Amino acid sequence: MLPNAYGRFDSSGRTYAISDHRTPTPWTNVVCNGRYGFVVSQNGGGFSWLDNSQLNVLTRWDMDLIRDDRGKFLYVTDLDSNEVWSLSPAPCFPTYDEYRCEHTQGSTTFRTLHRGIQATWTMAVAPGDAVEVWRVEIANATQRERRLRVASFFEWCLGAAPDVKREFHRLFITTRHDAARQAIVAIKNMWDIPGGTERDHWNKPWPYAAAHSVLGAFERPLATADKEAFLGRYGLQQNPAAMTGEERVLGGFGRFVDGAAALGGDLKLRAGQTTVLYFFLAVGANEPEVESLIDRYRSAGAADAAISGASAFWENLLAPTNVETESPDFDLLNNFWLPYQAISGRIWARTGYYQQSGAYGFRDQLQDSQVWLPLDPARCRQQMLLHAAHQFANGSVYHWWHPLAEWGSRTQCSDDYLWLPFIAANYIKETDDWSVLDAAAPFVDDRAPATIFEHCRRSFARAFSRMSPRGLPHIGSCDWNDGLSAVGIEEKGESVWLALFLAGILGDWVHICQKRGDTAHARDFGARRDALLAAINEHAWNGSYFRGATLDSGGWIGDSTCEAGKIFLNCQTWAILNNSATEERLASSWNAVRKDLLAEMGPLLLHPAYSVPDPDIGYITRYSPGSRENGGVYMHAATWALAAAACRKDQASLQKIWKSISPPTRGQNAELYRAEPYVTPGNVDGPLSDTPGKAGWTWYTGSAAWLNRVSLEWILGLRATWEGLLIDPCPFPELGLVQATRTWRGTPIRVRFDAKNYVAGQAPLVKINGAALSGNLLRPADVPRSGQVEIEVSWNGPRSTMSPVSTSGKEVRS
Repeated sequence: MLPNAYGRFDSSGRTYAISDHRTPTPWTNVVCNGRYGFVVSQNGGGFSWLDNSQLNVLTRWDMDLIRDDRGKFLYVTDLDSNEVWSLSPAPCFPTYDEYRCEHTQGSTTFRTLHRGIQATWTMAVAPGDAVEVWRVEIANATQRERRLRVASFFEWCLGAAPDVKREFHRLFITTRHDAARQAIVAIKNMWDIPGGTERDHWNKPWPYAAAHSVLGAFERPLATADKEAFLGRYGLQQNPAAMTGEERVLGGFGRFVDGAAALGGDLKLRAGQTTVLYFFLAVGANEPEVESLIDRYRSAGAADAAISGASAFWENLLAPTNVETESPDFDLLNNFWLPYQAISGRIWARTGYYQQSGAYGFRDQLQDSQVWLPLDPARCRQQMLLHAAHQFANGSVYHWWHPLAEWGSRTQCSDDYLWLPFIAANYIKETDDWSVLDAAAPFVDDRAPATIFEHCRRSFARAFSRMSPRGLPHIGSCDWNDGLSAVGIEEKGESVWLALFLAGILGDWVHICQKRGDTAHARDFGARRDALLAAINEHAWNGSYFRGATLDSGGWIGDSTCEAGKIFLNCQTWAILNNSATEERLASSWNAVRKDLLAEMGPLLLHPAYSVPDPDIGYITRYSPGSRENGGVYMHAATWALAAAACRKDQASLQKIWKSISPPTRGQNAELYRAEPYVTPGNVDGPLSDTPGKAGWTWYTGSAAWLNRVSLEWILGLRATWEGLLIDPCPFPELGLVQATRTWRGTPIRVRFDAKNYVAGQAPLVKINGAALSGNLLRPADVPRSGQVEIEVSWNGPRSTMSPVSTSGKEVRS
C-alpha cells in the first residue's frame, strides 16, 4: 500500500518494507518495552539503552543523518574470496542482489541476498526483560559449499552519551570473556551523570553490568573486546581486519583497550543448507544478574519466544482501538503507527534519530499519555502521578527532568504546570474515575504526599499569580511555543494562547469542583474564567483574529501591524476549541486561518516567517525562515488545527489539512517529503524555506498522540464529555464506509457510518444496538453491563441548532 520509490506498507499496514536503503534521510524504528530499547535505521545505524536514552546508553552512536554508519553491525566474510559484507547496509554498503528492511511494532528485520548467501536478521526486545535478541538465519542458496565467517561488532558506551572524549571514557571500561556463555561482559567504573554533589563528579560507578552473547556452533570462534584488534590499526568499519585472514582473533579483554564487542566465528554451509544464529545484548544490576538474563534467553526456543512475544505484546496493547475506512493511511496510522510512536518512541524511549533525549518533559509526556485513554487508562493515571511528583510546592515544575539522575531544568515557562489539571480533567471524563483526585504524590521540595487535586490547585495558583494588570497571563520565558524565549523574560509580556488554554481548563474545573461539593473553588474558577474571556476579547481581538502575545515592552506580536509573524495559529484554534468568543469572531478567526495559514504542506504555526533575528522575541526568529516554529508546519499545533476544523464543521478544510499532514500520503513523494512515511514528523518546512514540504524531527514529537486523539475524537467523533460519550463525527468524504471500535469506560463501542453521507449542520441520527437514541450523547445509563455497544450514525434529520461540545465540556448554542 501507498508506495514510493523506497518502500511501501504491507497489506495489513503494520509493517513498512523498505526496498532501497538510500532513503532521503534515515528511516528508523524505535523499539522499547518500557525500560530497554533500541533505535535502528534502514541502514543498521542506531544504539541501545536502559531507562534513559541519553544517560544510560549501552552502545556508542553518533547522530549523522548523512552517513548513518554508526550502530550495531553483523558482518559476513566469504573465506574463499575474502569479500566482506554486512547484513544491514551499514557499514559496508554492499550492492545486494536483494534487500529489504521491515520496520514493524516491536521489531525490525533485514532480508538480504548477496553472492548467493541469503540472510534474515530480526532484532527485537524481550517484552519483560532488559534483553535485546537477534535471530540471524543464514542460507547457502548456491550449489557449492560455502566457508563463511560471521561476527557482530559494536562499541561500548555504558553511561551518558555522547562520550565524545573517548580517550578519557575508555579508561573506565572493563571487559571479560565468558567462554562458557560465548559472551563478553562489560562494566564501567565511572558514570558521568548530572545532579550529584561535587564529590560525585567522575567519582561514581556505572551501577550496571552489560553482556553481549552469541549462540552458534562455530568451527573457529571469534571473540574480542578490543576495537583495534577487530578493525585493525587505522582500520575501517567497511573492512575489519578480524573478518579476513587466517589469524585467530580471540582476546583483547580487560581495562587497557578501546572497549568494543565482537563475537562470532567460522562455519561451513553445504549447498542449500541453512543455519540459525542468535545474538543477545543484555543489561542487569550486576554481573550475576546479567549472566542470569543471558542464561534465560540463550536457547533457540527462548529467543524465538522473545521475538514472537514482542509482536504479540504490541498487538495486544493496541488491540482495543480499531479503525476500518476506505482511506488506508487513516487506518494504519490510527491502528498501529500513531499509538506505537507515542508509546514506544515518546513515552518510553524518549528518543529518536533527531533527538537523543532520555528526559521527561513535564508537559510533553503528560500530553502523550492521552494515547492511553482508549487503550489502558490506568497508565495515564500513572503518568499523572509521576509528573505530579516533579512539581514544586509553589506550583512550578521541572520543564524537563532526567530519570535516574532526578535532575532537571526549572524555568519560567508559563504553561507546563497547567497540563496536569488539563490531563486530569480529560482522564476523569474518559474513565469517571474521580478517585484520581485523591491519589497522592509528593512535591520535589516537600516530600509530604499531596493529592492530585492539591497539585492541580497549586498549578492554578501559580498561574493566577502571574497575571498582567489587564488580566492576561504573563508568558514568562515562553508558553507552549518554546521559541518565544525572550518575549516575557521580565515577567511583563502576555500570552493570548495561554489565556485561552487556561480559560478552557477552568471551565472543566468548575464542573470538577461542583461535583466534589467545593463551591468556593467552583465560584472562584468560574469568575476567573469569565474575567479571562473578557480580557481576551477586549485586548487581544484585532478586528479580524486574535493577536499572539505582547513583549515586555508592551508591543504586540502576531498582529496585522507586524512585518513578520502577523498571525499565530494556536490563538485561533484554541479560541475555537474553547468557544472563547462570539460566533462572528470565531468565524472571522477561522477565516483568517484558512486565508493565511492553511498551506499546501499543512497549517503554518505563524505567517509570515521571521527573516531577521529579534532578541526581544527569542530564538524562534533565529531559525532559517520556514523552519520549525518559524513559519513552518509544527505538527503538534497542526493537529489542533485539524480539531478546530472539525469543531467548525468545516469539512473542506478538514480534508485539506488531513491530506497535507498525513505522512503516508505526503511520503508518496519521498524526495520532497524526505522523512519516514509511517510516523509523524515534528515539523515540515514552510513556504519561505528553500525546501518547502521537507519533513524532519520524526518519532520524538507530541504530534503522534494528538493526531491519534483528534482522529478518534473529532474526525470519527467519539468524544468523552462530562455527560457521556458524544457521537459527533465530522469525517471527510474519502473515509467512505467507516467502522471504528474504541473502549469507553471498559465497554467496547463500535460505530458505523458512511462519511459520504455526512452533512455539516445536520444533527446525526444515532441508533444504539438497533434502537434510536434521543440526541447524540451516549450516557452511562445507555450502556449495557456487558457486551459491545453497536452504534449506527446517519445524517438525514432536521438541521440542528446545536454546535459541537467545547473542550470545557459546556454545550455551545449558536
